Amino acid sequence: MKTLELDTWYRTSPFAILFFIGKTIRLLAKNAWQSLIPLAGLAATDKFDVISIIKIGAVGLGAVIAGGAILSYWFFRYRLTDDSILIRQGVVKKKQLDIKFGRIQGINTQQNPIYRVLKLVTVNFDTAGSSGNEGNLPAVTRSFADSLRERIGKKPRETVAEDIAAVADSTMLVSLNWRDMVRIGLADRRALIVFAFIGPLMEQIGDQLDGYIERFVLLAAANGIDFDAASGLWAATAIVLAVVLLFVLVSVAAAFLQYHRFALWLDGQTLRSRGGLLTKHEHSMDLGKIQTLRLQQGVVETWQRRFRLTARQAVASGKNRAQKVFTIPSVGAQQADEFRQLFYAPEAGVLTQDPRSDVFAPISPYYMRSRILFVGFLPALIITAATAVTAGAFSLLFLLWLPVVAAVSYRSWKRAGYLHDDNEIVRRSGFLGYRTVGLLFRKVQRVTVSQSRYQRRKGLASLRMYMASGSVKVPYIEHETAKRLRDYILYKVESSDRAWH
Repeated sequence: MKTLELDTWYRTSPFAILFFIGKTIRLLAKNAWQSLIPLAGLAATDKFDVISIIKIGAVGLGAVIAGGAILSYWFFRYRLTDDSILIRQGVVKKKQLDIKFGRIQGINTQQNPIYRVLKLVTVNFDTAGSSGNEGNLPAVTRSFADSLRERIGKKPRETVAEDIAAVADSTMLVSLNWRDMVRIGLADRRALIVFAFIGPLMEQIGDQLDGYIERFVLLAAANGIDFDAASGLWAATAIVLAVVLLFVLVSVAAAFLQYHRFALWLDGQTLRSRGGLLTKHEHSMDLGKIQTLRLQQGVVETWQRRFRLTARQAVASGKNRAQKVFTIPSVGAQQADEFRQLFYAPEAGVLTQDPRSDVFAPISPYYMRSRILFVGFLPALIITAATAVTAGAFSLLFLLWLPVVAAVSYRSWKRAGYLHDDNEIVRRSGFLGYRTVGLLFRKVQRVTVSQSRYQRRKGLASLRMYMASGSVKVPYIEHETAKRLRDYILYKVESSDRAWH
């Protein structure tokens, strides 16, 4: 791309139309799918030719999407100034974004298969205080994206080669292989969402499968082949194993799509990652922008002795919070502690986030007792009494809720804890797995100490620290300890001359 002049409006490549097509499709899928339900019901009646309606609808929808994408590209402009980038967009409703370089927390890029052939990328800007990507530059060259990083104060890479290992003056931190993809896929809970969508389809298949099995058994009996109970059990087991295998394949395939050839490296004071099978995603985050570091471990990850490490940036609200997260999908406990020392150095980072460490201070056992009392005993007693007349002895089954709550509460209490030094605090929690959250005191925006009536009687309180990326709560600690921590955190905030975001 030629050198751009300041204060001059430019268009991106015409291949940006592909970006706007995808954006329009996502918008329609998000906001217009409800209207398809009555149309589908209308089309199912005998008065209409379903095939003709589908053809006409597909042609019309394709024309709308293509026309909207072309117009969106035609009215899209951008301009560089000394300290910002301006973006004009919109066909009917005009919109101009003025993105100051000082507010940009990271420049992320995406590269679909077509853009990969054409050596183009889509640039996304993450800014402090926004709930998602504030602006996009579709279909620009990678060299332009690198020069843009340089212009806003990021250290540029010395080469734009596809192989990340060839990047000069950078420190490689993580490189994941296909075995890691399998581990990530096995531990990923998002495949459950896929099965939630295909659940109705599976139900229909199951109804048809019953008929097939019945006809197969009758056919086998007519040919002198008998199936006993053991054969039926083996058949049912095979079906269950097939469903589980499908679940595993979907999850592993999703991991390959998102993290294939994932690599993480430190470029000066900027974290960068790249990965993806069909669409390559490149993310970046300034170390100084990190609000919290979270180390998470699910059930499968516990067996693997692996964790998911995420660094969260400032975000305006809970909406699109996931877009403000820098993720390292698979790390070991020791590796995670080495990373946090690197990310927080020289200011902090000496504390551990390994949840198995015995240095965490426990919270009060009244945390467990309060939940057993208010969530377990009282609801079970009230429901049992309310249903005793109509259900008789069966109402006593509701009392089984009490041992369930007791077991969950005990497990959660045993896994809860916290530790801190003069600069940071780490909170531990979990039930089936673990989660630890670490943060710097100086980045806290607000801190509160609260007491319920039950806590007040026991001399306990809950400390909650509010960050630009969310809040972190330490429950059921000594009231005096909570107040001392609150006052000290406020002191660190007021005495620090560093930016909080």
